[in-house]
Amino acid sequence: MLYKLRNLTSKYFEVPIAKILIKLRFSPNLITLTGLALAIVSGYLISDTTIQNHFVYAAIILLISGILDLFDGAVARLTNNVTQLGAFIDSFSDRIGEIAVFLGITIYFGLNDNLVGSSLTLAALGGSLTVSYIRARAEALKIKCETGLVARPERIILLFIGILAANWWPPMLTIVMGILTVTTIITSFQRFLIVVKHISKST
Repeated sequence: MLYKLRNLTSKYFEVPIAKILIKLRFSPNLITLTGLALAIVSGYLISDTTIQNHFVYAAIILLISGILDLFDGAVARLTNNVTQLGAFIDSFSDRIGEIAVFLGITIYFGLNDNLVGSSLTLAALGGSLTVSYIRARAEALKIKCETGLVARPERIILLFIGILAANWWPPMLTIVMGILTVTTIITSFQRFLIVVKHISKST
């Protein structure tokens, strides 16, 4: 859903900031790995209940990580440095970052004996990885498959809202995990049908 908005804002938002990052000598891979490191830190902060307002810090760091994910590709294109290795590192880092965040949430629920929350988090992680996997397999088949109810940008926003709100009302995190579980399953089916339809037309 947000891919359309991203295309509209690219000229006025992504490109100017990407040019600043280029002047600061940030390479695409450095931006990607910085975003990954921040996602891992966010996952740790979610799980560490000994830190006051840990959810607030985790949410902010996760948002910064998600924002950085917008710019590695833009920097690569502007510097004519688009490579298969860079694309692979970007995709790999996105998956590891998501796993780190969901792992942090799972640990938090485990420490608070929230079996429902833990179960929903694992289901949401599975759904998220399935959404990304279908897109990757589709692209390998030369099929564009970016549409769906909740792609990565929407997942980051939902996680940000759930983690931030949990600082004042912890049940919100369980609710968001439930929302992510349902919406990632729906998105997986949407993308599955897109790929099946495309293959059926070409055979």
